[in-house]
Amino acid sequence: MNVRIGEKSGVLRLSVHVQPGAAANQIAGSYDGALKVRLTSPPLENRANRQLIQFLSRCLDLPSGSFSLVKGQQSRRKTLSIQGLSKVELGLRIAPYLV
Repeated sequence: MNVRIGEKSGVLRLSVHVQPGAAANQIAGSYDGALKVRLTSPPLENRANRQLIQFLSRCLDLPSGSFSLVKGQQSRRKTLSIQGLSKVELGLRIAPYLV
């Protein structure tokens, strides 16, 4: 299971595949090079996007202000920018969820 993590000018880019309307919030491995995240929120009125940032903030132990949605506001496939971590650190924090 591989998740691609990009880096540009010291800011990390993480591709995420979101499954809204799930039974529970969880990181469910990877899907096509992206981190697969299941969320209980429906994909309405930006709720799933907000929940995605809050959920990853808790899972990766980063303030929610470290995340911003760069691409895919109305798509399952999203690109997040993440500040405050190196590429290696992010990989280490994601690794336990990919087993």
